[in-house]
Amino acid sequence: MNRDLEALIKAFITMHECRLSERPHYLAEYETLPENALRGSTGVSREKVTELIRRRAAAFVKAQSRPPSLPPRA
Repeated sequence: MNRDLEALIKAFITMHECRLSERPHYLAEYETLPENALRGSTGVSREKVTELIRRRAAAFVKAQSRPPSLPPRA
């Protein structure tokens, strides 16, 4: 995975999982990252990047979660 994309995903997740009092700090940090990622790209809008990050963050969180334990065989 691209370093910039991974940083965006982690910042997005952190922003949504932090305490409400800490959110302005993490929101400011998150909003600077897409600008850095978009500098080298042409034809990609900030809205497309944000949508991509939302989808990837959901997949990332799902992949990091542990599967439910299965009951023992009878």
